[in-house]
Amino acid sequence: MFRGFYTLTSGMLTQQRKLNTISNNMANVATPGYKKDVLATRTFEEVLAHRTGSVDKRNPAELASVTMIRTPDELVTNFEQGALDMTGRPLDVALLGEGFFEIQTPGGDLVYTRTGSFTLDDEGYLYLQHIGRVIGQDGEPIFLGTDKVKFGPDASIVTEQGAAALARLRVVEFDDTALLEKAGEGMFENAGGANMTEVAVPRTMGGAFERSNVNPMDEMVAMIASQRGLQSASQILKMMDQIMQRAANDIGAV
Repeated sequence: MFRGFYTLTSGMLTQQRKLNTISNNMANVATPGYKKDVLATRTFEEVLAHRTGSVDKRNPAELASVTMIRTPDELVTNFEQGALDMTGRPLDVALLGEGFFEIQTPGGDLVYTRTGSFTLDDEGYLYLQHIGRVIGQDGEPIFLGTDKVKFGPDASIVTEQGAAALARLRVVEFDDTALLEKAGEGMFENAGGANMTEVAVPRTMGGAFERSNVNPMDEMVAMIASQRGLQSASQILKMMDQIMQRAANDIGAV
């Protein structure tokens, strides 16, 4: 009976964490380049159950492994590419396939993103709003001075007439994206020290940017399932509590 309390309580806590994760995904449906999170769970303290005789307990028989609780393990980021939004803006660019843009924050730190909705700052540098300047293939912020440009299919930036490349975006990839940590607004930090390499031949599409890869319908279905799981566990927990109270009262009366 008491094992049921542990099982139900852990289930409620896990479902609540799932709802928090789903809510955060839903809040970022319209955030360009956002990658959704999925909460991974695991069982905790598995034990091997045995069956013994009521009198002779010398030869117990193994039944199965059981666990009293399921607990949240970690948040796993889904790096699947989102749909492309065709805008026609000259400073919008989307990555096709793997890779991240490299952005230098005002403090000099480097962050990585799939968000390609760029603009120009007051000094004419290619800029990601609220984040920082976009880094070029030479490792320096890209200076343009004008928005009369367009992006080529190889991450190059050329004039509207398609003349020689003015600059080229630096596109990098990581051997283990699980080591990247979210830094808000679709940004990632290489806090885990994942090995980073530059993409030799990046593929890009100008006049477009990548949307969030959150599917609202999938998230709504997952939210309903988690809410029902939470409600069911709560109702059963109340029933078990009433049974235990009645049993305690009956024992007290005896």
